[in-house]
Amino acid sequence: MEYTEFQHAFISGSFYKRLRDGYGEKGLAVFALATQRYAEQRGSRMAQKAIKLGLPLTFETYFSLGEWNHSESFLKSLTGEQSKAVLFSPDYCVNVFACPWHLQYKAMGLIDGAILYCKNIDESIVRGFNPSLIFNVHETLHESDKCVMEFKDANLEKLPGKLQEWVKRLDYHCAHVFYTFSDITKSILEAEGDEMSEAVLADCSKEYGKEFTDMILSYKDTNFNVISHFNST
Repeated sequence: MEYTEFQHAFISGSFYKRLRDGYGEKGLAVFALATQRYAEQRGSRMAQKAIKLGLPLTFETYFSLGEWNHSESFLKSLTGEQSKAVLFSPDYCVNVFACPWHLQYKAMGLIDGAILYCKNIDESIVRGFNPSLIFNVHETLHESDKCVMEFKDANLEKLPGKLQEWVKRLDYHCAHVFYTFSDITKSILEAEGDEMSEAVLADCSKEYGKEFTDMILSYKDTNFNVISHFNST
C-alpha cells in the first residue's frame, strides 16, 4: 500500500482527539510535548547526518537533508501551487498554499489540534537540528489562506536539492510519529497511556486496514533517535 502524509497526520490527530477529550488541558500539554519530542528527534537525525557528512549546521544543509518527499497522492491532489518562495536572502521566506496535515486534521474536525501541532512541529525540528537557528511561523492555513514561514539569515541563492540517499519512506515516518507519541503518552499517563496507544492503533486499523498497523508494529524495536536504522533501503 502507499504510505502518505495523510496517514501520518491521522496518527497524531487520533492521539490529539483522545488526549483532548479525555484529559483537557493536561492532555493538550501531553500532545504539545509529544510533538516537540518527535520533531526534535527528526532535527537531531538531520544534524547527525550533517556532521557525518562534514556539513555545517546551516539552513542550506537543513534543506538539503530534509527527511522525506511528498507522496504521489498528495501531489496529485494539488490544483495549484503547493508553495512559493517570496525571499531567499537574507531571510528565506516561503508561503505554503496546500498542506496534507491541514487537510487531514480538517477532515477529522480537529483544526484546534492542527493549530497546536503546527505551533510546535517545525520550530522543534529546527531546534533539534541547531538551536542557534531562528525559525518563525507567522500564519498557518488553519487560520489563514496560507502558511507564512521565515528562516532567519538563511542567505540562500536558491533552495538546495535534497540528498535523496538520506530520504526515508513515509512508512518510517508514520511509525516514528506513532512510537514517539506513544512513549510520551505512556510516560505521563502510565497504564492509561498504554490503553490510549492501543486505541490509536485500533483507529489506524479501522481507517487503513491491518496491513497499515502491521507496518507500524514492524518498527517497534527501531531507535528513532539515531541514523543507524535510517539509511535508504
